[in-house]
Amino acid sequence: MPKRFPEWVNTEVVIKAIKMREEGMLSKQLNLWIESLLEIEKK
Repeated sequence: MPKRFPEWVNTEVVIKAIKMREEGMLSKQLNLWIESLLEIEKK
């Protein structure tokens, strides 16, 4: 299955998503996206 996100990513958006993830404020879909994008192991 092809990746569902672009090859480029806006740094400001990623930083905000990381902060929101750390605060537990991301939706399930956005959390999965940032984990996949940054290859983060699930907690």
